[in-house]
Amino acid sequence: MLSNNISSMDKLLIRKRAAELEDRIDIINKDSVRIKNQLQKLLDQKRVKTPPREDIGPPQSKINPTALIPGMTIEDSLNLAALIKYLQLLEDKKCALKADMKTKYVPIQRKQELDMKLSIALQEKEKVEFINQRLLDSYRKKRVIADTISSWSRSDKSLSLYETLAQMATKENEIKDDAASANVFEDLDPRKSREAEALLEYVERFNELFVNGQYKAAAVYAAHSPRGILRNMETMERFRAVIIGKDDFSPLMMFFEALLESSSLAKHPVNAALTLEAIRCALSYDKMELVVHWVTQQRITFSEALGDVILDYGEREPYHKVTCLALAQLIYRKCSSLRKAALCMCLQSQIQGALDYTYQSKRFLLDDYLFLLKKCPTAELINGLTKEWNGKPAALSVGQAVLSLLCTDHKEYGFQLLESIYQCGEAALEQVILNDVVCTPEGWVEIAEECSSNDYRKLSEKIMSIVISQDGVVEISPKDEDAKIMEHVYL
Repeated sequence: MLSNNISSMDKLLIRKRAAELEDRIDIINKDSVRIKNQLQKLLDQKRVKTPPREDIGPPQSKINPTALIPGMTIEDSLNLAALIKYLQLLEDKKCALKADMKTKYVPIQRKQELDMKLSIALQEKEKVEFINQRLLDSYRKKRVIADTISSWSRSDKSLSLYETLAQMATKENEIKDDAASANVFEDLDPRKSREAEALLEYVERFNELFVNGQYKAAAVYAAHSPRGILRNMETMERFRAVIIGKDDFSPLMMFFEALLESSSLAKHPVNAALTLEAIRCALSYDKMELVVHWVTQQRITFSEALGDVILDYGEREPYHKVTCLALAQLIYRKCSSLRKAALCMCLQSQIQGALDYTYQSKRFLLDDYLFLLKKCPTAELINGLTKEWNGKPAALSVGQAVLSLLCTDHKEYGFQLLESIYQCGEAALEQVILNDVVCTPEGWVEIAEECSSNDYRKLSEKIMSIVISQDGVVEISPKDEDAKIMEHVYL
């Protein structure tokens, strides 16, 4: 009884909906008739206002016999020979125009025919693409069904084949997202062949420009090449191989300028190898302002080797040294070369900033501190590395620092450090030596011998006396060949 009531209700709703739709159709038909009548009236009014004129041929322009002939003076217009010559010139122009009408121009009907053909071709393309898409969808569905049957045949058959296929039918997303089957006809995609042809034409056009000596245009063409097919080392070598005069602008420089101006880190980044060659080329032509622009605008790939090149250039050109140090510091920090970034800061006399940078970095190791000390041994840096820094323990002990300096040409800085401690009192030097848990007594003996060899005898004697006075340390006679200089005896 309930099903009969529901069925009756559905019928009433359908009839009501049908009546509403019929009313809407009547309204639309009436509006269509009204609009059609208005358009017809407008067309009739237009025909009355502009009656069709008879085709009487091209309009005849009225010639004023008293007017001057264009392009002729009054004297020439009264000269029969000049008039004959001018007439012949007009005849030649007329013949040339007739010839152009046959070879350079086509009737407008030809354009209309081509537009019609293009429209038909586009319609055919849409039909073919629609059929192709249907075939692909059909193939995907059949493939899923075949895979399902194959997997069912290898299973324990706990479910019937019908149930398995029913479950598969509910997984529409898997059918739609079947990426593997989507690539089945990828090799047959006509867009792939068209793209390959376009790339080939692009390379041929580049070769044509290059062979004709239009290097600037060829450089721009290579820089904007699709898929970056010409943004590589091979193209660079072609520009490098061009032989030019002494005063000619370098084609290689043209290539790098076009390449880097068209690149950024977000789009078409230039790889590290090309970046290095570009910077070397620019520096060879002393184009420091160009290098600054490339680096600050981040149009390059940062690398430690790039920082080394710029730093070396600053050493050779003192005028640009400050700029090169700043650029190298930026590059080293970008590529996480911590020790060299800190070194650049030290070379710019930014010792406090360098110490903050090193102590805050968790990746700064002992070898990095020794590297800084050997490359930039200033009194301020040595003091900063051998003392506590903002509550953090010293990076190097005094013995470590002095021993590392003794291995370089800057050993005088080590002696000055010891002298400054000794001048604070014998107890200060003794405290430094006794609290040095990194440098061994043998190391301090070596420091004492170096002090003696460099005319710091009092300092040497004091260091030796402090080392010998330590518990468990005895002095061995140097006459014994098998004896060591110092020896620990743990009692």
